[in-house]
Amino acid sequence: MIFSLANVSKYRAQGTGYSLAIRRLRIARGEQIALTGVSGSGKSTALDILGMVLMPDEARGFLFAPGEKAFDIAAFWRKKSLDAMAGIRLRHIGYVLQTGGLLPYLTVAENLGLTARMRGGDKNSAAASAASVAESLGIARLLNSYPSTLSVGERQRVAIGRALAPQPDVVLADEPTAALDPIHAENVMSLFAALVKEMRATLIMVSHDLSLVREAGLRIVEISVTSAEDGAVLATIDDSGHAPCATLQS
Repeated sequence: MIFSLANVSKYRAQGTGYSLAIRRLRIARGEQIALTGVSGSGKSTALDILGMVLMPDEARGFLFAPGEKAFDIAAFWRKKSLDAMAGIRLRHIGYVLQTGGLLPYLTVAENLGLTARMRGGDKNSAAASAASVAESLGIARLLNSYPSTLSVGERQRVAIGRALAPQPDVVLADEPTAALDPIHAENVMSLFAALVKEMRATLIMVSHDLSLVREAGLRIVEISVTSAEDGAVLATIDDSGHAPCATLQS
């Protein structure tokens, strides 16, 4: 397992109140899953918890094992070891934001190579990896362009490429095709899933489009939602009935 969570919760007091309870979630290395649910169910909240950027209020068990070593993320949160988690994210996780999140003052090539430069990797190998991903995504011709000159679809492909270029162990994606029309969304989703699979990375995606993720072959993890008597929203993730897939070997 690359992720193993048990009894991880997040609460918010705004409005009538909201709580997300991850009763059990186990994700095998190399697996591709989609977190789905109604609007406001906490899909992005769950993704941010998995990405170690949002602190849960409770975490009985939260293990992250990108390699032979498993990190006890629950213990890191209890100790407020923010620098340790930032280092883990930088080394092992790529993130595709719904809005792209590209830096406007960097070219496409510079945006693609940003994470590799932050890791302190070899400049030439980082550039070669970025160029390879750009070629696969059909954006090689845009390497010297700036984000402001790109279409919505092109910017989203660059955002995907930026997450994939460092060859992370895990790719997190928050509605990566939401801004695209149905035809482009299907093409980008198919290409995205294929590239992640080729890299043998683990993909965890938030999506509201069930048909799109089913077509791409992702396992669906649905966030169920109920309401308490006082109107508070109670969201739950529990994949206890799912038999874990076989872990991919390197």
